[in-house]
Amino acid sequence: MNRLKAVREIDGWTQHTLSEMLGVSTALISLVETGRRPLTFDISPTGYSNERFDLPDMSEPLHRQKTATRVTDTYRAKELVRLGGEIFTELRDRTPNAPKVRLDRLPAPRSIEEIESVAVELRLLLSLEASGPIRNLTAAVERVGVCLIPLVGLPGIDGLSAWVNGQPVIGLSPAVPGDRFRFSLSHELAHLLFHHQRSENAENEANRFAGALLVPRDDLDLALSGTSPTLKDFIGLKASTGMSVAALVYRAHELGHLDDSRYRSLQIQMARWRRSEPGEFPPVTGALLPRLVEEAGGHSTVAADLKMPVRHVSEVTNWSVLRAA
Repeated sequence: MNRLKAVREIDGWTQHTLSEMLGVSTALISLVETGRRPLTFDISPTGYSNERFDLPDMSEPLHRQKTATRVTDTYRAKELVRLGGEIFTELRDRTPNAPKVRLDRLPAPRSIEEIESVAVELRLLLSLEASGPIRNLTAAVERVGVCLIPLVGLPGIDGLSAWVNGQPVIGLSPAVPGDRFRFSLSHELAHLLFHHQRSENAENEANRFAGALLVPRDDLDLALSGTSPTLKDFIGLKASTGMSVAALVYRAHELGHLDDSRYRSLQIQMARWRRSEPGEFPPVTGALLPRLVEEAGGHSTVAADLKMPVRHVSEVTNWSVLRAA
């Protein structure tokens, strides 16, 4: 894959649209995109220099999505993640005191206990306490050099992550409540750490890791020990932990604090909330890449320097969006 295909997937263009823009045939566009012909024409009308024709390497992106998510939206999200990593890496290397990558890929977890243990170890890497609430997970993740970008207008995609030329990148939807945003961020961290390719257990492992990162086992054991927790109790825990009631109830069940009957009862009670839980709060969105862009002179200067369109620099730095009701 090369820049022509990536531009089309980000901007939603057809090969016909691109052929008219560049003044070449659709057949030639197809041949160049698939690598059967070399690039012999100017791609600058797309906003990119020919020097940007080759794309950086990217691991297989893994993501949280609904089954009804459109394939075109998934492709767009993947290319935005690649682009965000490309821009971030170049600006990071030029910016004094920019955080260096301190996240390492790990072997796939061999047990639930290992997932719980690695979650605590990551807390320490993030300069957090081994237990207790995480006040600002977004800032902590950016301090260890993870690039966060917005995924706006892509229904059904809460998060997507990949390694782009060795740079960990996570794309997140800002159009969700803060508890869901934090869980997606934690979920994608698990994919970056453990999942070098898709596996049958990847999503379940990422969910378990997210729960363990946000609310360690010892914390939940202490909070629920000797009680028969009600929804009111879980709403209180949400306020202190920043994790949704639904996720807390699920974690309490998997750790044995709720039997199957009580778990089903709480799920039935939660059904009345539909899309909106009590105690919602806004997400804390990424600030590192926007800051690197501003320190480098702003969107227009960065776009000109990197020989790419301003619209794409804005795509991976603009978190401003009205959250869906």
